[in-house]
Amino acid sequence: MADVVAVHGIFAHRSSRDEMHDSWLAALREGLRNVRFEDAEDVTMECAFYGHLYNDGKAGAAWQYAIGDLRPGIEEDLLVALAEAVEGPAPEEVGKAGYAPRSVQWGIRVLQSRKFFGGTAAGIIGFVKQVARYLRDDDFRTAVRAEFSAAMESQPRVVIAHSLGSVVAYDWLRSHEATSATTLITLGSPLGLRPVLRELHPFVDACPAPWPPGIATWVNVAAKEDVVASVKELHGSFAGRIHDLLASNSRGGAHDVTTYLKNVHTARSVKVALD
Repeated sequence: MADVVAVHGIFAHRSSRDEMHDSWLAALREGLRNVRFEDAEDVTMECAFYGHLYNDGKAGAAWQYAIGDLRPGIEEDLLVALAEAVEGPAPEEVGKAGYAPRSVQWGIRVLQSRKFFGGTAAGIIGFVKQVARYLRDDDFRTAVRAEFSAAMESQPRVVIAHSLGSVVAYDWLRSHEATSATTLITLGSPLGLRPVLRELHPFVDACPAPWPPGIATWVNVAAKEDVVASVKELHGSFAGRIHDLLASNSRGGAHDVTTYLKNVHTARSVKVALD
């Protein structure tokens, strides 16, 4: 049994389940102590860890990615959507510049200027590719969902999902009957980006995406400085009430999961769910 199931995001392919568990639980307990949750030290966590699945030889080395490695479709669309969310509409595209569409090259420049994942093209493209792989590689998606299923056997009351993990958690929860978990907390989520949401719910422009069965409370915490969560409000895109809460992280650690876990919004939401 566990109080919380935690789901990580991108760039966990050099981490481990044990590392994730120890760092996440320590940060969450620190946040809970700050809000005077008496049982903070007794909170237990099960990790839905899937980072190792990226190490199957199908992906290139992230530090070697170049703009030409972006594939047309979801990868290019996601990169441009991220840039547009922080900068505004992309300039009108006419043909190609070099070996990538003008909008893609513009998107890279915008995200580099925001120091998105270190401001390197390789880091930016690595993020896009990891997200796109979950959305488009059926075998990989099945393997990730199996890991989430195993974690949910611990009968948690709360699911905490960071970054791409929020996509994984929503994708699994919406397709299963009600579970023991009644609270979903998403941190630094890209679920508001249209290319991501359309992959999960192609009709999102006509109607909201389905609500995950059994979830009574969904809290979404997005930092003002977090480009991954550049769409800060998820309410309205899903068929239910989402409590969108704005956080303030340092710019350098805007997307850092431990910062999110210590945040007062996260801690208060977990405290309410576990009281």
